[in-house]
Amino acid sequence: MKTTAKKFLAVLLSLVMLFSVASVAVFAEDSATSTDCYYEQGEYSIHYSVVPAEGEYQGRILFIHGFLYSGTTWNGVAEIMSAEGYDCYLVDLPNYGYSTRENKNTQLIEREELMVGLMESVAPLNEWIVAGHSMGGGVALNIACDNPELQALMLYCPSETYMNGNSMMTSLATSDFMGKIMDSIFKAVLSSDLIVKLAVYMTTGDWDYAMNYDARLLADPLMIEGTGTGMLYSSVNARNTDLDAISKIEIPTLLVWADGDSVISDDIKANISGALADAETATVEGSHIVIETNAQEISALTLEFLEK
Repeated sequence: MKTTAKKFLAVLLSLVMLFSVASVAVFAEDSATSTDCYYEQGEYSIHYSVVPAEGEYQGRILFIHGFLYSGTTWNGVAEIMSAEGYDCYLVDLPNYGYSTRENKNTQLIEREELMVGLMESVAPLNEWIVAGHSMGGGVALNIACDNPELQALMLYCPSETYMNGNSMMTSLATSDFMGKIMDSIFKAVLSSDLIVKLAVYMTTGDWDYAMNYDARLLADPLMIEGTGTGMLYSSVNARNTDLDAISKIEIPTLLVWADGDSVISDDIKANISGALADAETATVEGSHIVIETNAQEISALTLEFLEK
């Protein structure tokens, strides 16, 4: 029992340090005009920004971010899609950005339910397109399984979620001790702009891009008290990906992979691609954060898909 707990702790800490470097988000400069809003449900306050459509209105998109990210990860894509007539809603999932942090006292609500509630507070679901990156792609898949009336589903380097429900590991992961370790790691790693910029360089291989990156845009939300604890709660309570269920999705779907993605494993790619056999699929050059580094290319693919 003790040996298993030690192994779990070691693996968890290794993953935290890995993602602190490998999954650092690179944000485009925010030149589009956006409005900050909050959606309230139960004990949750969900932050999101709205980048309104310019010109002739084409549709409404909910953008869901990945692990360690916030809604601002979509800034570059949203600026382009807004100019093409789409209302863009950039949401912060619970425990990320400026949304509620979960803990042992929180009456938990599934993040999928919160996203659907947010959308329905604005417009009927049949007026929405849902987009997800990485972890957010897994959330988007679950939403699409439950809500076939959505107009379209767009996935960029989506991740598959699988939690085995081991009670001992769950207890350890959601302990105050582990939460404090996570908070301490975030504060130690992300308090230095230089460390964040070096991590961006390691991820993108682009020195100029990394050195011009606004480190605080990523780091500040991750340093909010309770983020470490909240992320652990979110991880152990995440809804698993049901490959059989997503194979039945009939919503028009765009599936985009990056050829230099070192975060999403080949097995996950094969599982999701196999389940979404009818999806329009593309592979682009870039890393896991291609939605930021290649916002123009990603937006072009997205517009081509939506215009069919």
